[in-house]
Amino acid sequence: MDVIFEFFNSDDLIYYLVIPFFSGVVGLVTNYIGIKMMFSPIEFVGIKPIFGWQGIVPARAGKFARLQMEQVEKIIDFQELINRINPSEVANIIRPGMKELTEEIIDEVASESFPLAWENTPNFIKNRFYKRLEKDLPSLFDNIYYDVRDNFDSMFDAKAMVIDRLTSDKGILVDMTRQTVHKELGFLVKSGLYFGFLFGVVQMIFWYLFPEAWYVLPVGGFFVGYLTNWIAVKLMFHPLNPIKIGPFTLHGLFLKRKDEVARDYAKSMTTSVLNAQNIAEYILKSSAGDKIYDLVNRHVKKTIDNSMGYGKPLVLATIGTQRYIDMKNSAVDRFSNSSVSLPKSITNGLVYTEQALDLENEIELQMKKFTPLEFDGFVRPVFEEDEWILYAVGGGLGFLAGWIQFVAMFS
Repeated sequence: MDVIFEFFNSDDLIYYLVIPFFSGVVGLVTNYIGIKMMFSPIEFVGIKPIFGWQGIVPARAGKFARLQMEQVEKIIDFQELINRINPSEVANIIRPGMKELTEEIIDEVASESFPLAWENTPNFIKNRFYKRLEKDLPSLFDNIYYDVRDNFDSMFDAKAMVIDRLTSDKGILVDMTRQTVHKELGFLVKSGLYFGFLFGVVQMIFWYLFPEAWYVLPVGGFFVGYLTNWIAVKLMFHPLNPIKIGPFTLHGLFLKRKDEVARDYAKSMTTSVLNAQNIAEYILKSSAGDKIYDLVNRHVKKTIDNSMGYGKPLVLATIGTQRYIDMKNSAVDRFSNSSVSLPKSITNGLVYTEQALDLENEIELQMKKFTPLEFDGFVRPVFEEDEWILYAVGGGLGFLAGWIQFVAMFS
C-alpha cells in the first residue's frame, strides 16, 4: 500500500501515467508499419542485397504462389473440370462468329494464293464451298476439343501457370492476400493499441520500481512491439476449435469466418489468375502451344479437304498441288494468329467455358468443407515461415520508440 501511495504522490506521476498510453500508440504504429512492410514496396527499393526493402509478400511471391497451388491442387481436379465443357454447346455459341471468320480468312487466303482463279470463280461455287465448310465446323471444333481434353494434363500445368502469373505481376498476389485477410489485418493494427497499453502498464511499474535501470523503456518497447504482433497473429489462427470460457468463446479469428474467407479467396484467385482466358493464354504461350498448333494444323487442313468434296481434283488441276498446299498452310496460320480480331460470338464461347468450369464456386465449396485443421493448413503455411519478420520489425520499432520515450521524458 505504501508503494501505491508513493506512486500517486510522485512528482513524476504524469510521466509514469503517459507510459501506458505511449506504449499503446507504439503498439498501434508498429503493427501498422509492420503490415505496410509486409506488402510494400512491391519491388526492391534501395541498394541490393542489404540496404533496402521489399515487401515480405512480393519478395517471396514465387514461394507463396507455390504454396497456394499445392493447396489448390489438393481440392481441384482440373481434368475433371475440363470434362464439364460441352463441345456442342460451345460450337452452337461460336458458330455465327466462326462462319464469319472462316469466310473472311478463306477469301483472303484464296485471293493471295491464286487471285486470278479465285476472282473468276462464280459466287454460287464459292457459296457452296462456304456452306460445306460451315457444315464441317462443328466437327472441326469437336475434334480439336477432344484432342485437347485427352491431352490436357500434359498441356496445362496449373502450378507453373499460377507461379508465372503471380511472380510476373506481384501486385496481383498483394491484392489477393489483402482481400482475403483484410479483416484480420485490421484486427492486427487495432490490437497493437490494446495490448500495447496493457504491456505499457507493466513497463510503467518496472520503471517506477527500478528508476535507475535506463534500459527498461527501450527493452520494454521491444517486448511491446514484438509481443503485440505475436499475440495478434496467434489470435488470428488459434484456437483451432471454439473454446467456451464463461460467456466468452475463443476461436481463431481467421477460422471463425471460414466461409467468408473461402468466398473471398475463391473470387480473388479466379478473377485475377485461374480463369478460362488466362488458362487459354498460358497454354498457347507455353510449350504446349506447339501441340495446339499441330492439332489446329491437322484438323483445319482435313476440314478444308473435306469441304472441297468432289471439286478437289478440279481445284488441284486449276491451281496446282503446291499452291493448294500453300493455301492450306496459310489458312492454318491465319486461324492460329493471335492478332486476328475475334467476333463477339467466339468470345461468348469463352464466357460459356468460364461458366462451365465454375472454378470460383468449386474452390469456395471445397474450402468450406475443410475441418478447422485442414483450413488452418490451407492458409497458415503461406504466412507461417516468414511471420517472424513481422515480430522482429515490431520489436525493432518498439525498441526505437522506447529509447525515444526515455530520452524525451526522463533524460
